[in-house]
Amino acid sequence: MWINKLKDLILNTLFPVECLGCRQHEEIICQKCLDKIIVLNKWETNLYSLERIVTIFDYQQPLIKKAIKSFKYSPYNLNILKSLSPIFIKCLKQSPLILKFLTKNRFILVPIPLSKQKLAKRGFNQAEVIAQELAAAFNWPFKKSLKKIKNTPSQTNLSREQRKLNVQSVFKIQGEIAPNIILIDDILTTGATLEQAAKALYYAGAKKIWGIVLVKG
Repeated sequence: MWINKLKDLILNTLFPVECLGCRQHEEIICQKCLDKIIVLNKWETNLYSLERIVTIFDYQQPLIKKAIKSFKYSPYNLNILKSLSPIFIKCLKQSPLILKFLTKNRFILVPIPLSKQKLAKRGFNQAEVIAQELAAAFNWPFKKSLKKIKNTPSQTNLSREQRKLNVQSVFKIQGEIAPNIILIDDILTTGATLEQAAKALYYAGAKKIWGIVLVKG
């Protein structure tokens, strides 16, 4: 979107680019700091109605926590998210048998959607960006099968039970549903969002649902 390019130009003018980690290089995250990031590549089974979920990064790493906050909250820096994409792609390549299974069985990437209001405010959907990066890297199909029909409050300061109530009946199915799906999101906390998304997809005819998330916080 042109609005994202304009926002990047303004941010780079007002706040010259420096590494999010060491603050010493004219890069969003310099290679030296990228090399220090530890990947989890942690696969878990039967969580939140999903057959398998992989978590890429450890949220307790200071640089990862800074990065997530920088693209998820103001100033909504999309370039920080894109700078992490080579790492989470490389991480998934460490599981070649799983990748082969997902490709062979024609799993489709489905990002968790944002409401219209949040999308307009942020300028991009971080889950959709992640899905697009994975689609390009692994030649997996990508489809916006879910639509968020309610502008719910942020989950950040809600309890586990409040989070569950907050996302009930917020997703609507769009188009024909593939039998095998990989749900994509940035942060997994209580699993309430993934749970509700999976329920909507199963009800619409999905047979197998997996998940890929950047962090579990």
